[in-house]
Amino acid sequence: GDVRWLYDSLKAIRGIDVYPTGANFVLFKIEGGMTAVELQGLLLNDHKLYVRDCSNKIGMDQYHIRVASQGREKDAELVCALQTLLR
Repeated sequence: GDVRWLYDSLKAIRGIDVYPTGANFVLFKIEGGMTAVELQGLLLNDHKLYVRDCSNKIGMDQYHIRVASQGREKDAELVCALQTLLR
């Protein structure tokens, strides 16, 4: 379904490391040095997209982001925005 598509699409983006998922969300780690808070802010301000900063979660650092699948259309918007921001 949509989560699988979101997962596969995120896997194709250079600069993030995507973790296998079991729920309706996908967790990834930013590898380019940008923090989760920075990326979250850019997505919100420039693209009106909300992702969850997971830096306060056990076992994670300030580069972890969680995104929930919101249907193919919104997910595609997010993927495009990430591709733009992480280039």
